[in-house]
Amino acid sequence: MTNDEQNTGEFGPPRVLVVDDEPTIRDILVDFLGMEGFVVVATATAEEALDRLDEVRPEVVLLDLEMPGMNGLELLEQLHLRRPEALPIMMTGYGTLETAIEAMKAGAYDYLLKPFKVPQVIQVIERGLEKQRLEAENVELKELVDLYDASEKVGARLAPEHIHDVLVDTMGTRSNAHAVSLWSRNDHHDIEFQRLRKWVDDEAPQDAGQLLDTVATADFFARFATESARILGPDELPGVGPEHFSLLCMPLRGEDTVLGVVLVLRLPPRRPFRESKRKLLSILTDRAAAAMENARLYEDLQQTFKQTIQALANILEDKDPYTRGHSERVSRYARMIAEGMELPRESIERIADSALMHDIGKLGIRFEELNKADPLTESEYEMFKSHTTRGKWILEPIKFLHPLIPGVYHHHERWDGDGYPQGLVGEDTPLMARVLAVADTYDAMTSHRAYRRALPHEVAMREIQNCAGTQFDPDVVRVFVREMEKHRRNHTSRAERWRLLAESG
Repeated sequence: MTNDEQNTGEFGPPRVLVVDDEPTIRDILVDFLGMEGFVVVATATAEEALDRLDEVRPEVVLLDLEMPGMNGLELLEQLHLRRPEALPIMMTGYGTLETAIEAMKAGAYDYLLKPFKVPQVIQVIERGLEKQRLEAENVELKELVDLYDASEKVGARLAPEHIHDVLVDTMGTRSNAHAVSLWSRNDHHDIEFQRLRKWVDDEAPQDAGQLLDTVATADFFARFATESARILGPDELPGVGPEHFSLLCMPLRGEDTVLGVVLVLRLPPRRPFRESKRKLLSILTDRAAAAMENARLYEDLQQTFKQTIQALANILEDKDPYTRGHSERVSRYARMIAEGMELPRESIERIADSALMHDIGKLGIRFEELNKADPLTESEYEMFKSHTTRGKWILEPIKFLHPLIPGVYHHHERWDGDGYPQGLVGEDTPLMARVLAVADTYDAMTSHRAYRRALPHEVAMREIQNCAGTQFDPDVVRVFVREMEKHRRNHTSRAERWRLLAESG
């Protein structure tokens, strides 16, 4: 039994249904239990009790064992099916050990022998309600712990699609739902369909699968999506689904807008949602909305990050026509190497971004002196070498660019330790910089400069392979050669296909 199927979310005095064919017993219990603050309804037969069960919604049922027509044990069986959360207490004037055992096996909470004293009845009822309260608190506590764990998983994600997946799966599991759909805002700020959880109950009505789509394509969002979380049924949404359903509408609220809506659907024979379940699931949707807002802010920050890098790279290359496009190409080669090494996606992006920035320190160097046809003087060479330190100095005040500094600062280190600025040896040089060293050198050799013509690809590749283990990390070179051959082979195949297509046309 789930928490919302118990009476923990309902307020007011406990309701007691008395079922006994003896008028005196009924009158006594109605009077005395009423004086104790209970709301009491009495019926003379089990059949009448079943007819009034949905109206009364009792939390306690006092039922006689022997009655004309349906007896107490038969009523108890129906009670478990119709209102399993009610507390059944059996009463009889013909008690034996066997009948007591039979009643308890059938699910009675306790067994009272007539004639009984009313204080004894009250004591049994209060003890049973206290037991139910403690059980409900335990269930609710477990649900809260589970929801906290789930909300932690949601809050730990920054990719919107991951947040959506965890939210839909968790909502479906925690709500014992037939279906869950998530609708979130797209780039145009319109709410659009994201994901529908498939039906898990084979007995669901055939037309129920269209309910969520029908709701969402009507004027549903204008009427309900911007309000607080609520429980809806056929009365509030006439003509949009089966005769009976219970729908939880859970808006996902950002700081200044509705980010989306979660719809959680239950159909018979599962019970309608109750207020207690709505409150519990609101905890999860609130956390999911915060995570979605963080994801949106993170994406905006990432976009700003990329734009800043690109702007700085453009400024650098606009200053030197001989190196125009160099940073972009180095970034592509570095990405190719990183992907070939099967590095994590975050590391691949960081390496590619650092490649765009690797020569940013040259902003403080006079390019006209470095691009002359004659060899560099010693002072000019020292000025050229300073671009790694200058690059680090430029990026250090910008906190979100700090992860790029290792590539910018160390891409001229050598595997044998004869590089600069620190003379690091082997794997002491950050992997990012070891990747950039190969990508940077290849593009420099295969590009025109004022002081020389570009080298052919084959010559440049031989030179890089010859320098593996001295200037370059051998593992990085091995991946670069493999991925470059694969890239050129694919490019040649595409070009050949276009040539054949042109000839055939």
